[in-house]
Amino acid sequence: MWPRFGIKVGNSTLCIAYVKADGKAEVIANKQGDRVSQACLLWNGDTETECGLTAKQKMATRPKQAVAHSFQLLQPEEELNEDKLNKLALKEVPCEYDKEAFVFRMEHTVPADRDDQEDTIVTKEMSAFEVTVELLRAELELARQYHTDTEHEPIAVLSIPSYYPAKSIKMLSDAAKSAGFHVAQIIAEPTAAVLCYKIGEEQLEKQQEARRHVLTIKCGGLYSNFALYAVQNGYFIELATYGPFPIGGRQFTDALVQFICEEFKRKYKLDPHESRRSLAKIRTAAANCKHILTTLPSTQLYIDSLMDGVDYNAQMSRARFESLIQPVINGLIQQLSECVERAQQTHPELKRIDDIVLLGATMQIPKLQAAVAARFPDAKLHNSHSTDEVVAIGCARQAVFLLDPRQAQLQKADDCVLVEDDLYIWHGNDETNAKLVLSKGSILPAKIKVTLPQSGEGDAIDALASFKLRTGQSEILARLPDTTPTIDDGLFQLEVEVDWDDKDGNIVPLVRLRCM
Repeated sequence: MWPRFGIKVGNSTLCIAYVKADGKAEVIANKQGDRVSQACLLWNGDTETECGLTAKQKMATRPKQAVAHSFQLLQPEEELNEDKLNKLALKEVPCEYDKEAFVFRMEHTVPADRDDQEDTIVTKEMSAFEVTVELLRAELELARQYHTDTEHEPIAVLSIPSYYPAKSIKMLSDAAKSAGFHVAQIIAEPTAAVLCYKIGEEQLEKQQEARRHVLTIKCGGLYSNFALYAVQNGYFIELATYGPFPIGGRQFTDALVQFICEEFKRKYKLDPHESRRSLAKIRTAAANCKHILTTLPSTQLYIDSLMDGVDYNAQMSRARFESLIQPVINGLIQQLSECVERAQQTHPELKRIDDIVLLGATMQIPKLQAAVAARFPDAKLHNSHSTDEVVAIGCARQAVFLLDPRQAQLQKADDCVLVEDDLYIWHGNDETNAKLVLSKGSILPAKIKVTLPQSGEGDAIDALASFKLRTGQSEILARLPDTTPTIDDGLFQLEVEVDWDDKDGNIVPLVRLRCM
């Protein structure tokens, strides 16, 4: 049964973490030593495919044989209508995508044996599901380093973006099963990120019922999205989700690509926009430069034979890079602010943000983190883990909590009923002695033991058996069963059971009292 695994699948990268019975999660590095693998597949023109970094490195020179950014298309065909496809970042897919057959069509040119013969073009078609299976098989190889049980498949919890349709959850589960994993559960990416940082667990251990409001900010390779949670009593209550928005790592890379093109054209009077291969080289160099500048103050930008045999060589500082991407950061922060304001209008109790969790590789950029911290100065910013690893770690930690990991749970979340306001109880009409039964945000049904003083309104059984409860502006009259209540030194020892009933779509509270 151990270890168990957490897997994050994205448009740009994949990450896998494992966890043992002690609950400590660790990310597994791939063959290149990278803790995050590239979500890229390359066909060799025959029967073999390769995944990861080597596939991405070859993609610049063989784009028609490569598939990248495929996870956005792991959706049922009925969802992929013309409007939906136009909103997706299909231009980021290097090979052809057939919108009618819903397949990636890769092409490989086989040179002719003789000069008087034409070259032969061979093709291979793969669906987004099949690509996902191949990428997950590469992750399975990493999992086998720690999973030595040959009789059982590795148990895994996977993540999926919160805005994906429900049928995509089943497709992802089936892809993971085809790859060789046993899927125990699939959870939303923001939920996994909150789990990674153990938010709310300290309050639960101390039996503190204070509610914390958590904002998750994801900025990945193609899209960004936001989610707001209320964390209380060990539950993560999803208040709102927003996105996806077309702001991601590609916009930050594009800003650097545009700068390099303009510099190269100014120096050498050559326009890289005229060559697809030159643009591919620039994009690869710009992406590498962007990642390096998240940790180092400067780096050297060198592109061999960029165009017409001319090399490009320049020093790029973090300060210059941050000035180039500032308009993109401003757009993301503006979009974020609008979403938070909308959430606060819908949920008046959301007066402040207590915690912020960052996820997605792009959120690793220091300038972007600083902008988020400046926008929410009173919130605790969680960024101790790499933003591209938090989801996999959170999935691995979730695997620890599963009571029966062999039973698949394919819901991102479960619906439940919460107490909207604090619930108090008192005896008779004396509200001054009211006791708190359930605090706001508690999950129903619930059973609580309370001690209440007698109101002193007489010894009649009717008076002794009458209690009142209040939540918000509503009062509920509750009575004990038709037996004389037991009173010990003027105190009632009660067990209060609070449940709910759905009457024509309206939630009606049910209260049962019992003397201890």
